[in-house]
Amino acid sequence: MTASHPYYTIWTGALNLGDTPGVFTDATFVGLQLQLPCTISYAPPTPTPLELLLVTTDVEIFEGKRHAIYWGWVAGTPLPAPVGYIDDTDPISGKPEYHMATIPPASAVAGPHWITILVNPAVQAGMRDDFVLRRIEACDAFGVKFGW
Repeated sequence: MTASHPYYTIWTGALNLGDTPGVFTDATFVGLQLQLPCTISYAPPTPTPLELLLVTTDVEIFEGKRHAIYWGWVAGTPLPAPVGYIDDTDPISGKPEYHMATIPPASAVAGPHWITILVNPAVQAGMRDDFVLRRIEACDAFGVKFGW
């Protein structure tokens, strides 16, 4: 018997992050940074971290420089500590790449939020990774939807 999958899909699509437009013909090119709005409509009454599972394809990390995932960042303010990373680990060979973002309970409160992915700026232009974000899932202890 397999364990249940305690996540549900809040967004699905095909967004190409990176510095080379046209690499993936099945995805919309968005560049080096992506911000997606989401809303937490329900948070459990006990302090619980919100887990987001990001599913990607074609991630290849250069020089060990991973791509940071941020929660609640507003443009023009300093970047907070990342809540997760996108890298080229392949936990299940031949399957999509899964990346966990863990939002601390103090930040996982009801209301509007931003999920931000930043393609690593420390890698020189032209050598930055191009990959596709395919899906975002949320743990089933929270009520999370895409948009506001």
